Amino acid sequence: MRRLVLLCVVVLASFGLVISHDVLLAQPAGKQLICHVTGNAGAHIIEVSVNAVPAHLRNHDDCLINSTDRALIGEPCDPTDANINDICDIQP
Repeated sequence: MRRLVLLCVVVLASFGLVISHDVLLAQPAGKQLICHVTGNAGAHIIEVSVNAVPAHLRNHDDCLINSTDRALIGEPCDPTDANINDICDIQP
């Protein structure tokens, strides 16, 4: 009986770690990943408030990343938006 209880505790603890890991990587509410153009330095993925998205799209030629994976922050990206829908044509 003790082994069964111990096994249940280990399984539930492992499940909790997986859930907490996903929660940490999930994008917070009110945030958006974008491919941010930084002039001669190229472009990389940043996370901004949804309130800042219109200014980034308008003033920086940035485009939206179709992901909520915060592990992408800082990665290089391609800011091409040939179809002009504000979403990056090439996704990471």
